[in-house]
Amino acid sequence: MEKIDMEVDDFLSYCDYKGLATNTIRSYDQTLKLFLQYLKDECNIKNSNQVTETHIKNYIANVKERGKYTVVSDSHSKKQNIPEHRRDFVKKVSIATVNNYTRNIRVYFNYMYENRLIKINPVQKVKVIKTPRKVKGYLDDKEMNNLFRCFDSSRFHEYRDYVITQLILDTGMRCGECLMIRDETDINFNERS
Repeated sequence: MEKIDMEVDDFLSYCDYKGLATNTIRSYDQTLKLFLQYLKDECNIKNSNQVTETHIKNYIANVKERGKYTVVSDSHSKKQNIPEHRRDFVKKVSIATVNNYTRNIRVYFNYMYENRLIKINPVQKVKVIKTPRKVKGYLDDKEMNNLFRCFDSSRFHEYRDYVITQLILDTGMRCGECLMIRDETDINFNERS
């Protein structure tokens, strides 16, 4: 096991200790293992101190070029998952995925730098790729009426969901914000506010 492998394992243990979500840790693990594979195969790098901004930018360029599922960090998973049978095999990796990889690599190197395990932070000037925002479509009046007809107001939980849906649509608040409202402290019935 190379020094860089141990450094990544220490980082993942720290993430677990910090109580990060399992999916977050899994994402870090997958991203970093693929990145390590690239560093070992293409650059002969054995520890995190050797990684430069150029290595990271070259890796990002490599991810954009190589296509989906063409590289795995564990050859056993390739036998089990058989990526060649996927419909999107070798198709272009989305910019969102590339940006997720970049963010995950940034978190790792920021951790290494903040804990003084590396002297120079190679991700300091590495930026995510700008992506155009997708505009969400609106529901027309017919669709809104169909939505509200789905609720059976004779049942408490469906009437509650109808009121919540109406409040969210009228105010633009988030679902979590709506569910946190308490009538004792947040609603003034006298002033209708």
